[in-house]
Amino acid sequence: MSKCCGVSPCNCRVTAGTGTTVTGNGSAANPYVVSAAGGGGATAIAVTDSETIDFDLTGTGTAGDPYEITGSVILDPAPPGGGSNLLHEGPNGVYAECADVRTCFSATDGATYDASTGEIGAKVSTDAGNQTSIGSDGGIYTPAGSPLVQAQDSTTVDVTVSGTGTAADPYEVGAAVILDPTPPQGGTNLIGSGPEGLYLECADVRGCISAGEGASYDPATGVVEARLSTDAGNSVSFGSDGGLYAPPASGGGTTIVQAKDSPTVDVTVNGTGSAADPYKVSAAVILDPTPPQGGTNLIGSGPEGLYLECADVRGCFTAGDGITYDQATGEIAAKISGDAGNQTKIGTDGGIFTPAPAATVLQAADTTTLNATVTGTGTASDPYVVSGDVIVAPEQNGVEASPSGLLVAPSSDTGNRLAFGADNRLYVPPDTVGCGLQGDGSAANPLRAKPAAGSAAWAATWSCADSQYSTLKCDPNTGSLWTPPEHYTAADHLYQEHMNPVVSNIGPTGGWAILTPGGNPAVVAFDVPANFLGNQCRQWSYTSHVHASIDVSASSTATFELGYIYQEDGGALQTRPIEGVLTAFGSARRERYAGSVSEAGFGKPASSTLALHYFVAVRVIAGTITINSWTSDATIHTTTQG
Repeated sequence: MSKCCGVSPCNCRVTAGTGTTVTGNGSAANPYVVSAAGGGGATAIAVTDSETIDFDLTGTGTAGDPYEITGSVILDPAPPGGGSNLLHEGPNGVYAECADVRTCFSATDGATYDASTGEIGAKVSTDAGNQTSIGSDGGIYTPAGSPLVQAQDSTTVDVTVSGTGTAADPYEVGAAVILDPTPPQGGTNLIGSGPEGLYLECADVRGCISAGEGASYDPATGVVEARLSTDAGNSVSFGSDGGLYAPPASGGGTTIVQAKDSPTVDVTVNGTGSAADPYKVSAAVILDPTPPQGGTNLIGSGPEGLYLECADVRGCFTAGDGITYDQATGEIAAKISGDAGNQTKIGTDGGIFTPAPAATVLQAADTTTLNATVTGTGTASDPYVVSGDVIVAPEQNGVEASPSGLLVAPSSDTGNRLAFGADNRLYVPPDTVGCGLQGDGSAANPLRAKPAAGSAAWAATWSCADSQYSTLKCDPNTGSLWTPPEHYTAADHLYQEHMNPVVSNIGPTGGWAILTPGGNPAVVAFDVPANFLGNQCRQWSYTSHVHASIDVSASSTATFELGYIYQEDGGALQTRPIEGVLTAFGSARRERYAGSVSEAGFGKPASSTLALHYFVAVRVIAGTITINSWTSDATIHTTTQG
């Protein structure tokens, strides 16, 4: 198009033709203005086609029959590469679908390709003996015995191998095309992967297009429309047939035709609008020489229109490990490794083929100690089973084969001393006997008791029967000899002065009262702990005796009694009197009194305890007394019984 707008006057020469006038110098401040010279005649308009746009001009330019300019994109029927043009023109615009692109690809050895769905798969040979198949999960599978299968990824294909290659756990080889989640240009990868294969739909591409000035675009439908300005004075509208319509100038007005480019169409206006030099509007589609993703624009423009051929698309794909790809033909095939020992190849029907491994032969070989057996045919349903039986010599050797393994068991014959030691090995006890025994256990020298004082008859010492009075017995449960537990005896002695300090002026007590010199009860205490006698088997008994020596000062009218209050194991208190003055002397005096009390107990349970308490006590009937001294001389004797 003409582009002569700038600060300086335009160098282009604009000359007024018949019926027009030209004003201005072509600068931005003073542009050329082409005006009709009056007379109300129609402005002549002509259109010029480009290689990619076919213009049509209809109408006479009058109000009743205005000019209508329409344009159609030209699609090259014979693209320069010799293929079919993949672009189509529909009621909503130009389009190219997956179904059009799929015909650009084909499959050869080791691969299958469905041009109707775009699905690419591995082709497994049907040749006899082929061990490779498609597993239950859709991966390539070769059972055990095949060469080692390893996965080798490429930048575009993720190959996985699972299984051990056995019939029960076959190799499973799968492959998935890797789609870049972060393309290098920072955009979103438009290629999708679904259950039917890779895809690229119109909805994915529509987001790559936007509308510039003079156009509107709906990315949801892909519809591109002309956008009319809402500026005051705009006379362009949509005609009844949906095309752009500008009514002809009337009343001597001037018709001005200016070119308006868009990001995708370069519009050019030539001519002066006169009958001799009508306006000529032409346009050419703009192909981006440097697409935003940094690649090469695949759309071409030729003398017959726009085109996109299979040859243009094939360069977008490359082959990774395990795949070969011919960009010249678009042919994809499986790549068989040339490494030494590889058993996989292309079968006669073009599928991937791995021959069955050579049969394995197993034979049993016996030894002098093991009888080996081989059963089975070596197939998955009847695998080889190798078993063995240990050979035991027929001679007497002490070794036998039991259901749980080899066994060496000592003889159960009487007198056999062979046994198992603490380390579970065979063991013969040494020829020794324990304390109190003599002999070696043989017939000539049997085991027997060994008395220290020799042998003597019971009747030579005792006049009673040994079966009734001997205490040595044998426990039938343990086989141990035993005698009754030993008898034990124990004794203790206490000597105490209780009156520290002296208890003075004790008046009538109204009964027996325990003396508490210094605030604490005066008491003789025998506390026998459990198992005091060192024997937990026998009952036991005790005897206790307390002798008192008492220094008493009494008033002339005093009558009183002296003694102990006895208590056993916290039981009831019992009075034990030892001295008393029941008739007053008539005069005060000081005298010493003495006396004793005793207690005994029998049949006390074995290991039981005992608590004996003798509390110092008085009963003052009349007058007063003072206890100057009270000493207790006490003993206790314990012994086992029964």
